[in-house]
Amino acid sequence: MGAGWVPDMLRRLDHAAGIWSRSETRLATFERTPSEQAVAQLRFTPYPFEDVALIGRESDPRLYLFSSDYPHAEGGRDPMGRFDRSFAGAAADESVIDGFYAENARAWLSL
Repeated sequence: MGAGWVPDMLRRLDHAAGIWSRSETRLATFERTPSEQAVAQLRFTPYPFEDVALIGRESDPRLYLFSSDYPHAEGGRDPMGRFDRSFAGAAADESVIDGFYAENARAWLSL
């Protein structure tokens, strides 16, 4: 399903938790927002045609990992090139790029 939908989902979850915590007292006791919980426990793999730099800026770049189904059609013909162009167009920080290609997975898996 790619990852373009993730930033909006996180915004909606945080918004809903904020609204419902007024009447659902248990929600008010949570130590983290839904988006903070997502960063701790979830990861997503964008399609090569998605603007991964933009997706990371709209949420948290630690949420996204490189993957590819190359040579299948959904993996694209040049997945790394497409992701690299996304980062280059956004003048992304090297730590964000390194995170996407390797470090986010290492950190998430505690390697």
